Amino acid sequence: MRGAGLSDPSPRVGDVFLLEDRVSRDDSVALSDPVREGFALDNVAWAGVACGSRVAPCVGSGLRVVLSPSDLRLAAECEFALLRGLDERLGRLAAEEAAPDLMLERVAQLGDEHEQGELRRLVAAHPAPGAVVTFARPRHTESELRAAHERTLRTLADPTVEVVSQATVFDGSFVGHIDFLERVPVGDSTGWIVSDTKLARSASVPALLQVAGYADILQQAGVPLAPVARLVLGSGVSEDFRLDEIIPVYRARRHRLEEVVREHLAAAGPVAWGDDRFMACGRCDVCDVEVERHDDLLLVAGMRRPTRRHLLDAGITTMTELAAFEGEMDDINPARLDKLRAQARLQVEGREKGALTYEVIDQDVLARMPAPSPGDIFFDFEGDPLWIEPGDTTWGLEYLFGLIEVDQYSPTAEDPAAGTRFRAFWAHDRAEERQALIDFVSYVTERRKRWPDLHIYHYAPYETAALTRLAARHGVCEDEIDQFLRDGLFIDLYAVVRGAVRVSDRSYSLKKLEPLYMAARDAEVTNAADSIVVYHQYMAARDAGREEEAGRLLDDITAYNRDDCVSTMLLAGWLRGLRDDSPVSDSEPLESEPSRGPSERTLSHIALESSVRNLIASIKPAERTADDRAVALAASAILFHAREAKPFWQRYFDRLRHPAREWRGSRDEPVFVVDSGEVLRGWAKEGRQRKPRRLLRLTGETLGGESLGPGARGLRAVYAVPTPTGIALTPDACYGVGSGTTVIEASEEVVGSRRVRQTLIVEESCPSEAGHDDLPAALVGGEQIRADSITDALAEIAEEIRSGHPSLPARAGIDVLRRIPPRLRDGGRLPQPGEGPNRYIDAIRDALLGMDDSYVAVQGPPGTGKTYVGGHVIADLVLKRGWKVGVCSQSHQAIENILSAVIKAGVPRDLVAKDTKCTDDPPWTDLEKADHLRRFIDERAVSRPGSGLVIGGTAWDLTNTKRIQRGELDLVVIDEAGQYSLANTLAASIAGARLLLLGDPAQLPQVSTGTHPDPVDASALGWLLPEDAAEGRTLPPELGYFLERTWRLHPALVAPLSVLAYDGGLLAQPGAGDARHLDGLAPGLHECLVDHHDNSTASPEEAAAVVDLVRRLLGSTWHDPSEGGGPRPLDQGDVIVVTPYNHQVRVLENTLAAAGLDQVAVGTVDKFQGQEAPVAILSMAASSHTDVSRGMGFLLSRNRINVALSRGKWAAIIVRSPVLTDFAPRSTDELVALGAFLTLCEAAHRIELA
Repeated sequence: MRGAGLSDPSPRVGDVFLLEDRVSRDDSVALSDPVREGFALDNVAWAGVACGSRVAPCVGSGLRVVLSPSDLRLAAECEFALLRGLDERLGRLAAEEAAPDLMLERVAQLGDEHEQGELRRLVAAHPAPGAVVTFARPRHTESELRAAHERTLRTLADPTVEVVSQATVFDGSFVGHIDFLERVPVGDSTGWIVSDTKLARSASVPALLQVAGYADILQQAGVPLAPVARLVLGSGVSEDFRLDEIIPVYRARRHRLEEVVREHLAAAGPVAWGDDRFMACGRCDVCDVEVERHDDLLLVAGMRRPTRRHLLDAGITTMTELAAFEGEMDDINPARLDKLRAQARLQVEGREKGALTYEVIDQDVLARMPAPSPGDIFFDFEGDPLWIEPGDTTWGLEYLFGLIEVDQYSPTAEDPAAGTRFRAFWAHDRAEERQALIDFVSYVTERRKRWPDLHIYHYAPYETAALTRLAARHGVCEDEIDQFLRDGLFIDLYAVVRGAVRVSDRSYSLKKLEPLYMAARDAEVTNAADSIVVYHQYMAARDAGREEEAGRLLDDITAYNRDDCVSTMLLAGWLRGLRDDSPVSDSEPLESEPSRGPSERTLSHIALESSVRNLIASIKPAERTADDRAVALAASAILFHAREAKPFWQRYFDRLRHPAREWRGSRDEPVFVVDSGEVLRGWAKEGRQRKPRRLLRLTGETLGGESLGPGARGLRAVYAVPTPTGIALTPDACYGVGSGTTVIEASEEVVGSRRVRQTLIVEESCPSEAGHDDLPAALVGGEQIRADSITDALAEIAEEIRSGHPSLPARAGIDVLRRIPPRLRDGGRLPQPGEGPNRYIDAIRDALLGMDDSYVAVQGPPGTGKTYVGGHVIADLVLKRGWKVGVCSQSHQAIENILSAVIKAGVPRDLVAKDTKCTDDPPWTDLEKADHLRRFIDERAVSRPGSGLVIGGTAWDLTNTKRIQRGELDLVVIDEAGQYSLANTLAASIAGARLLLLGDPAQLPQVSTGTHPDPVDASALGWLLPEDAAEGRTLPPELGYFLERTWRLHPALVAPLSVLAYDGGLLAQPGAGDARHLDGLAPGLHECLVDHHDNSTASPEEAAAVVDLVRRLLGSTWHDPSEGGGPRPLDQGDVIVVTPYNHQVRVLENTLAAAGLDQVAVGTVDKFQGQEAPVAILSMAASSHTDVSRGMGFLLSRNRINVALSRGKWAAIIVRSPVLTDFAPRSTDELVALGAFLTLCEAAHRIELA
């Protein structure tokens, strides 16, 4: 059935030439596959005969290149490697003998078994005679491939056929063999779903490109298809992906591949290293050879591609040239250039000596290593990042916690690890992983009682990150792990090595360092990737009952892990031997505020969470009912805010323990490294200030891609040791932390082509009365908002669940967690909207009135009148029913927008109140502070008895019993519920009997930084959407209302955005958007391509293009009947410019201002949500995927793009680099995002600028 045996290799006219001939489960045309025996199944109709295929060693007359899915995969990873393989096939290079890969053959065998199992399942599901047809592979000649393709089409047209296996598709230049095609219902008819089996436990980019290619050929042939393709994974889980999101990426990648092959075939010789036309990954085996051969800059440890590009532009092309370079470069930070230059020099020296060499670069780092203790532990994880349990959504399994003990350590010349003991904590499923974590933490805790001075040594930050993640995932041992971290128990030797030592190798991996302190290893498993593969083999052997083989494989993994632990131990000893024993500093450690242990309140919350979680502990996630999920979510919600803050504090203290040269910034935490500074005003107190303050001018660079702006708060000054008096130090710290600083002024300059240096004027507070003369080494984020009242409210709800289980409280918030339809008193369904302009107002009001302490969800896309509808529903209930309503949201601006709508709907000013934050001259009762909410409610009860009222506040207000009592409100309205976490939704619901969720999960997403045992970080509305995006991205009608008509957007602009974000369900309100008109610019979506390179978060070129676009638009005749006037000239206030990055905001503002266009509004997506203008312009800023800050997932986020483009009433313009989308996605999420963006761009009109 799968036979593809080799026959006469000489090429003949009519043969096709296939690029890829490797054995691969992703390779549907693997010509070197051995002949595999078929297997007989009942009810299978066999078609065709197995026959050999020809492999042409060179191209002769009549031969053509035919592409396969594996070629797409290889080109996506490394075009250079693909062309090297093609050169070998063409005879341009001598072919290298490939060593047999037994592992790959084993994987292929397991893949076949997985495919056969799926075929058996399909045969059982379609028992009619002839319902399942299986084809044998044809010969790889054009005539036979075309005949096989036609046979596939005829079979699919046969109404009696329900499943086709191994169908061939061929369009003349692309060939594939589809594992399965299954007929499924599609609307009122049927269609074929393209299905492929993958041994992997997760979907991959190559797999999606493969099924997309098959589907595209079938679509072009007119075959009716299901809207999704399916991957049947090795975990037993099937995942569906929308064709309209994956086919555009396949087409783009195929176009690129065809272009690469065409260009290369037009050339005479083999592909050359350094040919900029073709992408070289620089990491694969093929590239490694060329990097070494050409002494490429990529040999230098720590070399990044943008830095390499700057060096190449400066004429420095080799590691040797960099080692000899003495100058400076504007485009590269001087400290970074010095570091790379020194690294290159040492590597050149080591190469000349033929041995690994090293040099000590910082004795202070070595001196901070703790003294050895008999209780020390040397620790290493083995984990599989792609493991998943059926029914679970959490990836990854840490299957081995391995460590060695040294209290009996007695090394000998023959055995440097003599006397050590190895301990293993194994985990082969999620429940065992939880128990392994508990056992490991208990072991460490007990061991510390005997040896309080012990430390846990590991190499690289994975171990601490994994322990933190596991504790949060399972909701156990979190406090213990936090205490270990606070106590400085973990010693990351990778950080010590990078901070203290420079070695003459391009890699600082543990294996590469071992020649410095130990003999070479001799083991079956030699690296982490091998460990994962062997673990997969173990699982297969275990599941098949091959116990002896399974045991041997576990022994191999154990030996590898023990070797890693021993290597870590020997490295620690070697590093200590490099110390010169000089003191590190004279600073006296002071305990900082966040290092204290948990409070009694926190301990009680931890115990409560554990108690509630135990109610469902015996139920696997895949087997949980809706009620079980609600219990799990309520338990996880208790510590939601603590877990959200945890990554911040971990990164905060991790920076303090490492030299600034090793720091990394992030998008959420500004890190400003100071190069120079001066005191503008010394320490002094003014007015009622309790602490002295001073004014500084600091110059330096902000890490993480975003610059600091005026008004930036929450920053702390950081001082290098020895620190000034009164500056707090944590154990083993390189830096101490001062008091808070505020940015007063900020300016920046671009150095070279892209480096940005900032000069800040900051006001700094002094932690003591004495003051000091030192200047800070950096400014880092150092504040988190406490959430005590929210956590207390969540604990109350959890306690209610615990005391009443298995029954659950009849609460609105609990109903949301259960993801059940709203409960009405009559037991019926939600009222259906009638006709007329108030149909949704009436339906939502009636649903709330008929509700039995439950919720109503409303998804309102841009311009659909969500705020208007919400305001009128509230007004009706307050004025006619006397309801007390609380309005809550993530931002004060959103709350105040709803309150404004309530006032406009007729609620008197004296019945609406809030502590105003964002609105000038508010139309409601303005409270001086939120504490006055209680007084407002009490006073209205006296002055207006029986009347309703509306108060606005955050979750902090609604959970504070000094402001609002439990259950006091008739209704809690949460606006922007598509950004509001389930945890905060549950907490806020405690203030009222009912919930009204307003928002749009297709706009800005809920932002979360923590790891949680259950998805309480999901937004409330996002939680109510279908779990699988392939099933839809709009609110199911049984759970609430989807406002399907937008009044803002022209129909031509609605159409592409509706496809992007709303499954095509968003429509234009007739007589609204189409009643407007702008001369000179067609309505709808436009695209303006601007050439630029090396831009990450700011593009002057795009800013100049925006100026040109705005100038073109100004003065054009604009007519919008809703404005109440006639036609008028378009002015600067009619254009909104949106960009993902604050850096580009400032570049745009400066460029527009210089052009006299300073009235054009510019901002990030967050600033403009809820606003509108005739024309919206989106500047993407980044030049290419290699330049992108925050990743392509952020830049191409459909939520952010939807918000940005939907600001436009008439038109929206995307301004971007033409190569921004020219990349191979690295993840399935990235692929789906790219596909959606490509579909959007394909629908746009092109604007050409001179």
